[in-house]
Amino acid sequence: MKTRYFILIVFASLFMQTRTAAQDTNWVKNNTWYFDNFVRDTLPWSIFRETFIGVAPAPAADFDQLFYSLMYQTKLAGPGHCYGMDVMSMLMKKNGGFLGYCHPPYVYNGSYANNTNPASMPSNDTVGPTDRTLRTAIEIVHGYQINHGFLSFLLDVIAIHKNRDGRYAYQQVDYDLAKDDQPIISISGALTPDKGGHVLIPYYTETAGSTKKIYVYDPNRSWYKAGATGHDWYTARNNFIEVNGTTGAWKYTMCCDTVWAGDPGSGGNLLVIPLSIAGRKDRLPQSLLADGSYAINTIMIWGDVQVEQITDISGRKRYFNADGTDMEPCEENRLDNVMPFIPLDAALPSKGTGKTNAYFFRGIDPVDLQYRTRGDYRIGMIHHGKYYEVKGNGKGEVQYFRVRNLMKEGK
Repeated sequence: MKTRYFILIVFASLFMQTRTAAQDTNWVKNNTWYFDNFVRDTLPWSIFRETFIGVAPAPAADFDQLFYSLMYQTKLAGPGHCYGMDVMSMLMKKNGGFLGYCHPPYVYNGSYANNTNPASMPSNDTVGPTDRTLRTAIEIVHGYQINHGFLSFLLDVIAIHKNRDGRYAYQQVDYDLAKDDQPIISISGALTPDKGGHVLIPYYTETAGSTKKIYVYDPNRSWYKAGATGHDWYTARNNFIEVNGTTGAWKYTMCCDTVWAGDPGSGGNLLVIPLSIAGRKDRLPQSLLADGSYAINTIMIWGDVQVEQITDISGRKRYFNADGTDMEPCEENRLDNVMPFIPLDAALPSKGTGKTNAYFFRGIDPVDLQYRTRGDYRIGMIHHGKYYEVKGNGKGEVQYFRVRNLMKEGK
């Protein structure tokens, strides 16, 4: 008994020593890309087809064509590929390689644009890997952020009202790392897409009193890039998300001293997604029509449209607060099965409109929209295998889109 007890103490001691080891920036050096985040204006249908399961060889006038034109072709990768870079590198680390490319990622060179403007986005420094096939592989993985499994996971977190809670994110990072399911972090500057969305790789956590830190790799800041926006940022230990362990408030410094922040009731989103979800190839959201209450439906928007409110068909639950500026604060009245489409690309617009061109929602019932628009517009809704649409020309007046009325009319 004494011997067994001694072994238990030794194991416990080793565990504690491992868990409290100093943050190791060599993890970033050994497991991430040589080049920075990069952009591409247009993604072809051939890459779209490889990104998802069950897409036709050529475009057709169907739901896949709607998704490609509205969300994938130019919207997804135009500002950057942070999701694709992060998830691809972690798949290479976990499996020894992925889509024909072996770990470690830093052995693959990048082509730099020699940008000298320090105020510009880091993604403008590079045009991506010199290997075009590697660039295609990253683009394919980048599209996983709008597949059924990934969106379902995000909606699950939103449903339990944990999409902004830094404490919950910190716990999930620890949990996923402990079970060897490397997580990524989806982070945004606001509830709406006006400040953009980004993806980071967390690899270490530490606590000092009520302050918690999640140390991350940021694809806008290559370890192999000299200076404060690269190598020095990591070695100075500035590469963390700071979390208040008491309130759940969090903050993160993006490039150019832009701070993204939030707390359980306001600000941006902070969601932790394990690689088993983020790195899985799946179908498009509308492809799984037999899922009943778990089916993901899509609202698609063309034109200058400002959505002011989204409600359930009873009108009792709503997505936005009374001012239309944030989520409904009362959890009992909040419509918690809806999320705006925020491309995870590291976009940092100088100013935004707060508008999105799509919303995803889950459930067997449609939702109602209150909106204002100027000029020609279209709003479409894919709901349980059918497509409903309204279009017109607005002059800033309040209008409503109620799919149940179109259902009754047989449209």
